[in-house]
Amino acid sequence: MKSPKVRTRKLTQSPRSKSGAIETVIRLEKRVWEVAQQRNAAEFQKLVPADAVMIFQSGIVLQPEYLVTMNARTISRYEIREMRAFMPNATTVILCYEALRLGEQNGEAFPSGPVIESTTWIRRGKRWVAILNQETPIST
Repeated sequence: MKSPKVRTRKLTQSPRSKSGAIETVIRLEKRVWEVAQQRNAAEFQKLVPADAVMIFQSGIVLQPEYLVTMNARTISRYEIREMRAFMPNATTVILCYEALRLGEQNGEAFPSGPVIESTTWIRRGKRWVAILNQETPIST
């Protein structure tokens, strides 16, 4: 007996919708930096869900832990440079860029020097959320 043929639809994206998604995610990435600097936990949670992972020079931090320590962190200044985006499929955007951030956590200055940031955004329903962020120091 033959099994019934199942039709699948491949998700395709026009260049216009792809560039629109990338523009949206870049705007949201900049918003994450703004709300982190403002220590706005409610807005941060809308952009970075509870199952998100952040990999910093200091270690791996899950979103709930980040929120608990948010008030101990001061981002006094940051710069985002050379943002690049890659969209491997219709529901994922990966951003890579250089960032310079000045600030402190628990009274200790952030490690000095620029880092390469990489953030993976996924589409959940009608919203984009940042699910993974990693910073890698740049050797000077």
